[in-house]
Amino acid sequence: MNQPYLNLIPEAHKLVLKRERLFYFMHTIMGMLVVVLAVNSILLTLARFVLVDYANQLKDDTSLVSVRHSSVQKEIQRINRSLSDAAQIQINFVKYSELLVDAAALLEHDVTIDFLHINTDAHALRVAGIAPNRDALVRAQEALKSLPGVVSLDSPLENFLERENISFRLNMVLSDSIYHNPPAE
Repeated sequence: MNQPYLNLIPEAHKLVLKRERLFYFMHTIMGMLVVVLAVNSILLTLARFVLVDYANQLKDDTSLVSVRHSSVQKEIQRINRSLSDAAQIQINFVKYSELLVDAAALLEHDVTIDFLHINTDAHALRVAGIAPNRDALVRAQEALKSLPGVVSLDSPLENFLERENISFRLNMVLSDSIYHNPPAE
């Protein structure tokens, strides 16, 4: 059964009570909102720390010069420098041994070479030796002049002052490209 509700509170007091309930209700809502905002800010701050750490880890992992990979990077650079130096040496390498083999094949047995100097910068070759006679010296000069790579051959006049057991000196200018290594492909 429904009982009648009797309210004997004056109207002004009812209005104050109604306002107080509204104030408590708004206070509760605002308190919940502050708690939710505080929890969200804590979660967002933690998420920021996690993301910054993850971004730094990604940067280190994808970077070629990361702290963990710097020793490997230095070793790679050292090897690359060595390979570059070796390639440069190969490009500038001149096979003078082929020139000497060719010269030895053309010279007669009785002509001996005592001194040999190759100046790589000036592309010059100086030879000193002993020939048994003038004819052997002339044949040796012609043989050396016919070598591929010899541009010119100079023989001083003093080479021909004696008849036998001639101590001679020859100066040759060499071509700069005839005995070079071909570039590796």
